[in-house]
Amino acid sequence: MGVTSDRCVWRRVTIAIAASVWLCGAINAFAQAAPIFSLDPLNVGDCRVVVKVTNPRGGDQVGIVVDQTLIREQTVVAGGGTLRFLLSEPLRAGSLVRVRVNGSDSVNAGAVPALMAKVADTPGGRTISACEPESEVEDESPFSASVFFGGVVDTFAPDKVGNYQNPEAGSQKTQETFGVVFDYRAFGRSDSRLQFWINGETSHGVRTADIDCNPPDPADTPPVCGKDLKPTDFPDRARYILEHATSLEAYVSPRLEFHTLQGGTDSSANLYVTSRIGFLALKDAPDVFTSIHFALGLLANEGNYAGSYIEAGWGKNELFTKRWNRLKVDGLLSFSLERIPGLGNLGRFFVQMVIDNDLRDEGPDSVRTYFGFDVDLKSAIGGL
Repeated sequence: MGVTSDRCVWRRVTIAIAASVWLCGAINAFAQAAPIFSLDPLNVGDCRVVVKVTNPRGGDQVGIVVDQTLIREQTVVAGGGTLRFLLSEPLRAGSLVRVRVNGSDSVNAGAVPALMAKVADTPGGRTISACEPESEVEDESPFSASVFFGGVVDTFAPDKVGNYQNPEAGSQKTQETFGVVFDYRAFGRSDSRLQFWINGETSHGVRTADIDCNPPDPADTPPVCGKDLKPTDFPDRARYILEHATSLEAYVSPRLEFHTLQGGTDSSANLYVTSRIGFLALKDAPDVFTSIHFALGLLANEGNYAGSYIEAGWGKNELFTKRWNRLKVDGLLSFSLERIPGLGNLGRFFVQMVIDNDLRDEGPDSVRTYFGFDVDLKSAIGGL
């Protein structure tokens, strides 16, 4: 297929995706009535403010301002109609309380969009001089780290790239892989609308053609051979791959999550923008090859498929060319194995496809499919 045809196909796919997203958003907006916010009566000495929500819209960020003090925002959950804000000091006569939604004072539809109330000059249920300190709600850990084991089906167009031999152009090549992934939330809480993450990843690969699973002495069989995969084999598999690696990839990916879709459900996901900066090193190659792209993506953050994502962007891959003419598509599906007998202790199973496509036909394309097991270090080691 020619370059023009490729462009037409990708253009049509992009237009179809954009139209689908817009249509879904429009249908959702018209189908759901606008939420209505109200305040419970306020009295002198109260140590909490209660906001009621009719027609709650999951994902809205609601906060209150007492005089000039902003109380931490809370996220509306679909189906939940009451938000309680605990105060560090009791309400005083004449204090003004305002409600903010998604950072705006325009709370309700109609002629009076703002929602505010003045504290009545009558004591509440009890008169106190100070509120009990608000207990900090324990948040999820901002740091996670895991190791993964698996395989890669790698399709290269050229016969040879950076002294990395592929004698059959366009054929499938397979690798055994081992790597480490970490995520650190540098800004925001797990329920914050804006979250900034730093992600890092390394991946070591050994070509299966370089692995002899039938040596003269069976005792010399590499630990990556065999179909029986047990957690006790992981250290030996990792060591073998590290010692015999024919490729190494390392990346760092800053990620800004800025909007939640389907908030309050068991399948909510965060929209994000990211960049992926790293390199690929190959055995016998004289240099490392830089790979960079910028992308927009969607990351599942709840349910059995938490951690799954899809992203698409534009960048370069010096393994093929130094020009910024590469379309990058990266999709990963991850799910728990806890309910599968005999596999629950292997962590999570994942399947990932990475497409590195040159739409201008100035270089080769690459399609890589990863599959394997991802093991959380904190769960595996305990207290790490």
